[in-house]
Amino acid sequence: MRVAERVRVREIDDDEGRRILRTVRRGTGSVVTWGRAQMVLLSAQGIPVAKIAEVSFTNDDRVRDVIHNFNADGFDSLYPK
Repeated sequence: MRVAERVRVREIDDDEGRRILRTVRRGTGSVVTWGRAQMVLLSAQGIPVAKIAEVSFTNDDRVRDVIHNFNADGFDSLYPK
């Protein structure tokens, strides 16, 4: 059984915040990018992983992966490979 860890997105600056918000609000392009950006934005707003998973219709592990990837690779991690 996995111990619940508290995962949050790293500190994002104003430019990054605007870019993420634009991606979420625009809603054009890849649905994968939009979903990942939404998870990052919600985490930046202090929403816990379990709640992000609930509103994103996914599981906690997926949300943690997206946040970890964004923390490591920045915006490149939002785009499908």
